[in-house]
Amino acid sequence: MAVPTCVYRVDAALIEALDARLGPPLDSYVRGWQVWLEAHGPRGATLEWRLHPPAGFAMPRGVDPHDLFGEVLAGLADADEPDAEAFLLGGERRALAEVWEVLEVFPTFGDPAEPEEVVAVAAAVLGRRPDAAGEADHARLGDLFKGRAGDFSVGQALLASLEPVAEDP
Repeated sequence: MAVPTCVYRVDAALIEALDARLGPPLDSYVRGWQVWLEAHGPRGATLEWRLHPPAGFAMPRGVDPHDLFGEVLAGLADADEPDAEAFLLGGERRALAEVWEVLEVFPTFGDPAEPEEVVAVAAAVLGRRPDAAGEADHARLGDLFKGRAGDFSVGQALLASLEPVAEDP
């Protein structure tokens, strides 16, 4: 089943916007995902906002999954070039791209929506348009991720399968 989806490539400004507009994640996973559920989608639909880590992600030593988002925010605040330089994250130095690749936004409970509606809501919340949008096959992506024991980039697969979003409609 295809799910209307939009994605953003992760950068420091995006992480800061998530913090400012959505606050701390509702849920966090040892595989690096950070998740928010917000009932501000089309026609009141709940949207899931999910940060996806790169293929082969491992939690930094000394970082609890529930503290990862806050630890990354602190590391970005201390970095002179937060999008380019590695920062201290637990017992390691990591660049932001080694923690998350994309933010995906989609209706959580199968609520009807068009990709353009998800794009409009996400852009209104974050103050910028996503990089790509369309319909994603979450079951297929999940099977690929599981079949490769986590050595698969869901974020890169989403970017490859979705259409680029124009800056201004």
